[in-house]
Amino acid sequence: MQRKILLQSLISVIKDTGELCMHDSGKKLALSYRYHICSNQFHTSSFLCNKLIKKTAEKSQLEISSKESIPITTIKKKDKSVPRVHKDRERTRKVVETHEEKKLRLKSEVYFDETAKDGKNIETFKAAIDMYIDRESLYRRGHVEFAYAAMSRLHEFGAHKDLATYKKILEILPAGRMVAKSGWQVEWMHYPKQQQCCIDLMEYMEDRGIIPDHEFGSLLAERFGTEAHVFRKYQRIMYWLPKFKHANPYPIPFVLPEDPAELAIMALKRMAVDLENRVTVWKTADSEMEPLEDTFIASAQSPTQCHLLGKHPVSRPLYVEGGYRVWLRDKQLTYFILRAEAKPENFEPIDLEKEEENLFDWKLFFEEEQPTDLVPAFSIHEQEDGTVLASCITGTASKDSLVTWIRYLQADNPNLEQIPVVFTLITPDTGLIALEKDSESKQLSGTSS
Repeated sequence: MQRKILLQSLISVIKDTGELCMHDSGKKLALSYRYHICSNQFHTSSFLCNKLIKKTAEKSQLEISSKESIPITTIKKKDKSVPRVHKDRERTRKVVETHEEKKLRLKSEVYFDETAKDGKNIETFKAAIDMYIDRESLYRRGHVEFAYAAMSRLHEFGAHKDLATYKKILEILPAGRMVAKSGWQVEWMHYPKQQQCCIDLMEYMEDRGIIPDHEFGSLLAERFGTEAHVFRKYQRIMYWLPKFKHANPYPIPFVLPEDPAELAIMALKRMAVDLENRVTVWKTADSEMEPLEDTFIASAQSPTQCHLLGKHPVSRPLYVEGGYRVWLRDKQLTYFILRAEAKPENFEPIDLEKEEENLFDWKLFFEEEQPTDLVPAFSIHEQEDGTVLASCITGTASKDSLVTWIRYLQADNPNLEQIPVVFTLITPDTGLIALEKDSESKQLSGTSS
């Protein structure tokens, strides 16, 4: 009876193992074991059963756990290889790359090197992909390595923001060959190397703000089906990224202008908290006969800031501070501010005991009232760390351009000619920079004092 139970359990295990094998050799091995069991050509003790199960799992590249009563199958990697690290995302992921894969990846670089002779642009990038597909139209050898090589050259060819280029990369993978045909294949990530390649491609798109469309999804469905892990990744992207795209209350165009002056205007308008803010752009070559630098100066100032600057005491100095970083997508700009010291009386803590109402201490209409809690409302430019009177972005972000900026501000703010200006330039990398007292700075101090 015990022998019969062991025979039945062993036959069911080998049957499941033989059906799950990816190669014909595993199926033939399982069938041969079934034949030997049925013909009683060996002993069927528990020790031989466990040994036979392990041998069958090794032949079919499946690892079966012998600790459980029901065998558990997991995918087993065949070779040991050196991991490589992709640096596209902040959280790095180790990817296994064998020596043969490295040779295929280096071979894939040749296609892009050939087309780069005619110029590095989107058209030559797509021409390299077409060249590979024409040469490997039958077998598509090394298509995963070629796809990773294409991803590494996207920014070099200026195609990292073109959705059609990412669709072209998907066409590298053959269609119809990797579609899962059962639920086991779906959950075991059928063709995992190819699916992970496409997942990395979509993460690359996600990091750069590229949202796929329905055509991109149809290309994935043709290659892996609609139940694959990579298609689930596509569905999650299509749910979340359109929501995040329109969630920004201060949107900026996806394709930024190349003119730095237009970028400066866009950044100053984006930073402005006053709706009456006005942005003025000066070209030093057009405004002066002999400018200190040939650059542009974009200055932002509102009428409220002009009023505060006009009331500023002549004895108290002003400070030019910067540069601070501001980002417009992948473009970094450096801005500076003209700041005055804060007024401490505007930020005194409120005494709550005085605020409490005393019901027994009434004042009649003929008695003199002394309002102690009413103060003039201060503007949004007056903060605890200082009062911002103006801000600017220059083309060179140098002290000579800032000297010119202060001189231009004196035209709309005559009181600025009598106020001393102190330059305290701070960069994010080096900290405080001590300006040299050259003739130009002396000239500015002479005109502003």
